[in-house]
Amino acid sequence: MFSTTLRLDDDLAAFLHTAAAAQALSANGWLVALLRREQALAARRKLAADWAAYGQDAEAQDMGYAFAAQAEVAAAAAEPRRRTYRARKPK
Repeated sequence: MFSTTLRLDDDLAAFLHTAAAAQALSANGWLVALLRREQALAARRKLAADWAAYGQDAEAQDMGYAFAAQAEVAAAAAEPRRRTYRARKPK
């Protein structure tokens, strides 16, 4: 676990203690929650940037390779199903 010391101006220290007390947290707990929120926001920003980059990459979006397989599956689905010996009802 990482440990550090913060040097805060008096007004920031007062704000930290007031904000933490309002949420029934210690100063450490409040700072950890703040950092976790920022971490989640950073992950969302990265995901949005990755999707934007993907949207700009026409080669990555090319789905032509899938059409032949899709046509094969559609043709197989259109054929009438043959019932196997075990699937037939007894007479």
